[in-house]
Amino acid sequence: MFITILGWIIIVFTVLVCISMFVKNEDGTSNSISQKILTIVVSVLVIFFGLYLSGHSKRVNEAKQESISSSRKESISQSKEDSKFSSSEDKESSEDDENGKLFIRDFNVYLSNKKMGTSSIEDGVVKVVLPNSVENMSVADFKALAQEIYDHANTLASGEDYDAGIIYFYSKNGGELARSTFSGGIKIYKE
Repeated sequence: MFITILGWIIIVFTVLVCISMFVKNEDGTSNSISQKILTIVVSVLVIFFGLYLSGHSKRVNEAKQESISSSRKESISQSKEDSKFSSSEDKESSEDDENGKLFIRDFNVYLSNKKMGTSSIEDGVVKVVLPNSVENMSVADFKALAQEIYDHANTLASGEDYDAGIIYFYSKNGGELARSTFSGGIKIYKE
């Protein structure tokens, strides 16, 4: 508000100065043509500045309103996007669960055919329960077996469009034997 008033004061003052340049001086002389032209040019520039200042509050209010409107639109758009993302996430989660079921079914068929135990997914983690006989295997033989199972699991998982992630190996007794690593190797816990 203050800036608007200041803008109008500048405009009025400039107009008065411009008018005074065309009035004769007290001694009866008038200002030269060059002084009058210079005063007009400067006055026009100063008036434009005054007009800019006088419209400042209006521009600020319009910018605030546009910002609020834009913010509301963005908020509504974000809510819609979140809703779409949430339903998309639910759909992906549902598809992931379905793909996980297919993967476990096929993986258990493989393990059953090889007589190597069973598998399950618990809290998104693939667990393989091996027969107790694996506890008697040498570390090298067990590592080779676990690597074979892990490699086959990843082949099945990619065919089912499922991310098997880290796979944990347990004995039927419940002991943790090994797990796969992020690099695709096997970390052995049994000694």
